[in-house]
Amino acid sequence: MAQLDFFGLDEDFYNVMQFVFSETDLIVYEAYSRVDHDIRKLSCVDDLRSIAHEREGGCFLLRSWSPAVTNSPIFKTFKLRPEIGAHRTSLEGSGLMQFAQGRIEGGLLHSSSFSHWNEAGALQRSALPTDDIDWPAMRLISGKIHRHVRNKLAVARIYSAPVLPGAYEALGPGLGIWYGAKEHRRDSDSLIEKPDRSSKQRPLRDPA
Repeated sequence: MAQLDFFGLDEDFYNVMQFVFSETDLIVYEAYSRVDHDIRKLSCVDDLRSIAHEREGGCFLLRSWSPAVTNSPIFKTFKLRPEIGAHRTSLEGSGLMQFAQGRIEGGLLHSSSFSHWNEAGALQRSALPTDDIDWPAMRLISGKIHRHVRNKLAVARIYSAPVLPGAYEALGPGLGIWYGAKEHRRDSDSLIEKPDRSSKQRPLRDPA
């Protein structure tokens, strides 16, 4: 599995998805439909804003595919327990790419992620078909998104995980970051500015 972890608040996540909508051919859907509703295609950031109040746990979970990568995403409808509802639909497939927004819990921001199968992992472990996937095409799209998040959007990093502007500005007494099974604060040595934000790489510090 290929995965890019990053840290962002709502506007940061919208900025990532704006790039996806405008600069890639990915077709984006909610990962799971609402109970007893059809699964929804999302075509722009305004579509995301319009359903933000429906997020489970306050976080988006989106799945997408490129026609250049695969032509056979799977819309799977499954039955629910009667006390919950009749049915729900999920989007599945070995050629999908997923965007998962990180939650805030106990004053700590958890990582968001962009992830998808790589060829070796899918061939070994995916239970879904892999024979129609153009893996080089997937790597091209994935690399484009990785570079944009790391090189254009990020203003800092924790280890190798980019920190996007909204999350960076919000860090303080009321908000830290949870990553690598530990807590990171504004003055943590692990929180490093991008080189172009400073004359040299150094840990971020709170003003005195």
